[in-house]
Amino acid sequence: MSEPEVRAPARQRGQRIMAEGRAEKAWRKRPSTILWMLSLGQLISWGLVYYTFPLFVVPMTQELGWSRSGMFGALSAGLMVAGLCSIPVGAWIDRGHGRKLMTGGSLAAAALMLLWAHIDSLPLFYAMWIGLGACQAVLLYEPAFAVITRVYGPRYKQAILLMTFLGGLASTFGIPFTQFLVERVGWRASLEVLAAINVAVALMHWLFVPGPQEKPVPIGEAKPPVDGAAKKSPLAAAIRVPAFWGLVVAFAGYGLAFSAMSFHLIPLLDDRGVPIGVVMAIIALIGPMQVVGRVLLMVGQRHITTIQLGAGIYFAFPIAMAMLAMGISDVYGLILFAIIYGVANGLITILRGMAVPEFIGPEGYGVVSGALTMPTNIMRAAGPVIASLAWAAFGGYTPVLWGLAAIMLIAAMGFAAAAMLSKRPA
Repeated sequence: MSEPEVRAPARQRGQRIMAEGRAEKAWRKRPSTILWMLSLGQLISWGLVYYTFPLFVVPMTQELGWSRSGMFGALSAGLMVAGLCSIPVGAWIDRGHGRKLMTGGSLAAAALMLLWAHIDSLPLFYAMWIGLGACQAVLLYEPAFAVITRVYGPRYKQAILLMTFLGGLASTFGIPFTQFLVERVGWRASLEVLAAINVAVALMHWLFVPGPQEKPVPIGEAKPPVDGAAKKSPLAAAIRVPAFWGLVVAFAGYGLAFSAMSFHLIPLLDDRGVPIGVVMAIIALIGPMQVVGRVLLMVGQRHITTIQLGAGIYFAFPIAMAMLAMGISDVYGLILFAIIYGVANGLITILRGMAVPEFIGPEGYGVVSGALTMPTNIMRAAGPVIASLAWAAFGGYTPVLWGLAAIMLIAAMGFAAAAMLSKRPA
């Protein structure tokens, strides 16, 4: 062994379990196979279930006569439901039910997209998106992170890095592919194709996601209960850790600012007279910059702690917001904004996956991560509405942007508090 037993008992135990598993299990149950298949599932689920919504807005409004605000209200309702479902989803995954949840989520997403393809009622559209929000709660990063930590144990960081790297290409894959379908066969037939692809994803989840009979690899040593004290559930123990509430502030603040920027960046730049070609180029640059950030972290991960990663992210976000608030509209300034914002946005997904075991503890990763995801998704659902109300109240986007920069500063203070209050080394 390269390390003494006393320095890494959990790591060595995890490696021993995985080595035994490789010898005894079929290839589809090996950790590396599970990781690649889950990462492919993230690429498809993010690309086709999450990112494609805006592509259907214009053709649907033209055919059905619905307002854009009415359609985006359905999206917000779905995001709200995704947040509310996150805690029970995490708890179920901690009990080993990731296979059933993710398979069922993909099948339900397929059925709902098939319903979407034949929809002509706005109330039914809202009901359908509430269902898709529940599907997102069991398909996207947080449940996938919870599954993969059960497989990789103390090596979860490298696994999350690979998963988010592939997932970062979701918009690059999903948006052009879906736009191609919409232009060739129309929006209704396109949704039928997407539904069929989600059935294939469901099969992949059923074949490769471990079931409850698979023994999880421990992330680290759990703290023994105090003599005479009843053992608390992982979530009950986590909410008593001050660092948990620091992370709530950090991630919820990000969720609000991110969603506000996602839905208002295009009208903001349009208000400033930026040519539409430049606007589309800036939007297109943000996605690849997320991947660049993740690649840089993969290269330098051994030299960067979780605290250093978070400090860089929460330093970058307020700067990006302040740049827009100061009125930049030239091409080079906007490119610099896209680089800073895109890299930070790509890295915060990884930070969310790493912070729970490092700042709070290794027990109950799924349910604790779900508890952090719930306020994040609720703020993500509220962000576009809050930004719209602020824009109407102040008569422009500049005060809104300064407000978002202030929110990200508060989020940064939340992360700093979590880092300082955590008793676990980063």
